[in-house]
Amino acid sequence: MKATSLFLAIAATVGISSLASAEAPDSATLKGMYDTGRNMSGLIKHCVDKGYLKADSTENANKMVAFVANMPGKFDKADGDKNESFGRKGDVLADGQYKSLEGNLPPDLSLKQWCEQADQGMREGLKQFGL
Repeated sequence: MKATSLFLAIAATVGISSLASAEAPDSATLKGMYDTGRNMSGLIKHCVDKGYLKADSTENANKMVAFVANMPGKFDKADGDKNESFGRKGDVLADGQYKSLEGNLPPDLSLKQWCEQADQGMREGLKQFGL
């Protein structure tokens, strides 16, 4: 789960930046990025609901979702609302399964710290694309 936490904290930066330098991803890759992006958006909103982040983090999460949803190529977006809803409840999508984020954090990382790191990673990723 530590790898998942780290991945989500930097998903926007790594995932979005790799789009700029890579060939067009296949539909399965796009779906995975979309599903992860929607789940991340829900997790950011969960952090806002808990009082760990400010409302502008929700706006940035919405920008990230819009960016990912509009990537060129056809891919299945049917699970987007479900993935975001699970994120809003504090459940992370990892390896095709939903797991409690808070219950699976490394012992030295609080939910508040995770939220702050995830928010920072998302902001840096958006900034790279002028969003």
